[in-house]
Amino acid sequence: MGFPLLPENTRELWKEWELRLLVLVSLFLQLTLVTQGFRRKSSYKYWIQVVVWTTYLLADFIPTLALGVLSNRLATIKETKGTIDPESQITAFWAPFLLLHLGGPDTITAYALEDNELWLRQLARLCVQVGLACYIYFMALSRSTLSILAAGMILVGFIKYVERTLCLYLASEGQLRDSMLSHPDFGPIYPRIVEQHALKKEEGYQVDIDEVTEVPAPEDLSANSGQAIDQEKAATLVKAYELFKISKLLFVGLILNTSDRAASKHMFVNRQNMNSKTAFGIVEVELGFMYDLLYTKAPLLNCAWGIIRWVINLSVLCAVLVFFSMQDRKDYLKVDIYITFLLVSAAILLEIYSVLLTISSDWVDHRRLQRPGGSTVSSAMASLQICPNPRWSHSVAQLSLLKLSIGRRNRKFSKLHPRFAKLDEKLEKNVYINYKGFKNHIKEWTFDHMRDTIDYLDQDRKLKSGLKRLKLEASEVLKRSNNGHLNWSVNDMEFDQSILIWHIATELCHYKDLEKSEGEISEHIKDYKMSKLVSRYMLYLLVLHPSMLPTGIGMLRYEDTSVDAQKFFEDKLETLSKRETSINSSAVKTWAQNLFKKEKHGHTGVKSCSEAHKSTESRDLCEVCHLLLHVGTQLPATKIRGGKSRSVLFDACHLASQLNKIESEDLGRKWKLIGKVWAKFLIYAACLSRGYQHSENLSRGGELITHVWLLMAHLGVVEPVQTSEKQCITKLVLD
Repeated sequence: MGFPLLPENTRELWKEWELRLLVLVSLFLQLTLVTQGFRRKSSYKYWIQVVVWTTYLLADFIPTLALGVLSNRLATIKETKGTIDPESQITAFWAPFLLLHLGGPDTITAYALEDNELWLRQLARLCVQVGLACYIYFMALSRSTLSILAAGMILVGFIKYVERTLCLYLASEGQLRDSMLSHPDFGPIYPRIVEQHALKKEEGYQVDIDEVTEVPAPEDLSANSGQAIDQEKAATLVKAYELFKISKLLFVGLILNTSDRAASKHMFVNRQNMNSKTAFGIVEVELGFMYDLLYTKAPLLNCAWGIIRWVINLSVLCAVLVFFSMQDRKDYLKVDIYITFLLVSAAILLEIYSVLLTISSDWVDHRRLQRPGGSTVSSAMASLQICPNPRWSHSVAQLSLLKLSIGRRNRKFSKLHPRFAKLDEKLEKNVYINYKGFKNHIKEWTFDHMRDTIDYLDQDRKLKSGLKRLKLEASEVLKRSNNGHLNWSVNDMEFDQSILIWHIATELCHYKDLEKSEGEISEHIKDYKMSKLVSRYMLYLLVLHPSMLPTGIGMLRYEDTSVDAQKFFEDKLETLSKRETSINSSAVKTWAQNLFKKEKHGHTGVKSCSEAHKSTESRDLCEVCHLLLHVGTQLPATKIRGGKSRSVLFDACHLASQLNKIESEDLGRKWKLIGKVWAKFLIYAACLSRGYQHSENLSRGGELITHVWLLMAHLGVVEPVQTSEKQCITKLVLD
């Protein structure tokens, strides 16, 4: 006889409360998923992603487990007693609520795009779980006083579960693409035209063939003045919805019609009627529509079915609450009665919350704008818009290679065992990422550079492909500014290599000009700050989302550069010769011994700057930049390292020294050049990215590169594009 894992009384207590706990946990998961699932659209916080992912998985597992436990318990009771007692009947009444939980909240149907592709698996689960709920119903409730209430709840749960499965199917890549394809247009029937042409000739007519060009009527993108929504928001919403019908093709890899592209380009190129705030506002709404299409039940709820469904669900749920309250409940346990009331009340509240979220959505706002003039219903809906409607995180991620390399000295898990090195790397990438708010001056700077890029592409039509011209534009920027000697950093090397070189060089130049920037005019300060912001954002993409950038060995080159930087910090006594720095060896040695161990934020022997720092990381980064700027770069780093290492650390030091020589007294000119290069890098990376990667980013709070990609598409830089042939109708002309 084995030793029991738990005492007898503990096992009995667990057997009694097992089902109740599972039902309560399932309800808690639903509440969590409703709130946090909605937040992930507009939050970059890693813990929210973890909570949503965990809850999403458990929200399927726990109700399924509870249904299995319930059916097994009821079958055992019926087998032993021959009938189901009232105490067991009320627990059987929970089965429809578990089915309702499996239908999931309206705010999230899929955690990732891959979930949409598994719609067929979800359909199989639907059949099994609905069958199990019906089995429980006929076994325990068919002749009880709860039978009618249970039947109504099964209907509500079935509707929710079918909705979820249908939304997964509609958002799957194949179905989504098929829904966006236009009907085949075979054009005029050639043999019939030829026959008509021959007949008219035989009749003695002079027959010519003419073409009538079809010109699509311009869309009315103005908003009705009688609406409660302010005109600026209304105009943005209407334009965004019309453009969304075009741009959603890009997310599934379909081609754009030339006339649609020309219309959107005309709208965004107009400098008088389109500013940066409006442009990014339109794109923001479009991406919000796309998120709802891929990850929520919005496609079903924002139509007539949504109203029908809410009427059915709320009517049934309220009826269940009323009739259950009026029913004789003396045969049920009090704890089971409380749990039942909690399940019904929570279901009603979640349904009301779903209605309020939908009323507050851009879909409903756009539908209201389509109605001519105001109405009582429209005004009532406007008063119910109490839920916030954030569309993305409005943040730009920042990651510094030098700061990350310094932080590697503080690894903890690797000290326990070398196998934990990957865990340290994962933690570092998330700990050392910070975020900057996406404010109006960032929008203005980015949009101005995008328009300048379009002007350049329109003027230079020697190459057919806009993307090929974009690749050369960074080099052209250097040539036009009489800095052709810097072309080595952008030409004849992979894109990720250029990003790493320019990132480190920008970090070093930013440190060097930190004190000088205080007295500069605002325009120069904007380039100074934006260069650093885009530089760190591009490195973040390279390290965390390499699929967003052109293919290459970016991660391998990043790792080699990071290791090289770490080695430089550890072996600085050997790296820094007396001829290359004014810092004496004892000072460097003192710094080497005390780096990362000092509690105060003042500088040691390395007098890199005269200011105190807010943190040890800031101080250490300042001192490291100072040492790197004093590295001699007379010899080409490429030839010295050969093919053994892919590090670009000292190539970046060489570029930084060249940039610092550009009119050292004119800070604005240097940073304007650096800002232009980074703007071209960002635009080029955005234009080469694909819609699938951007669809994934929508569920993680959104990315700046997604907004730039869609804006560039509206500005006319997108591939592939439908042939530029005019849409014509053939017509026979008789003389």
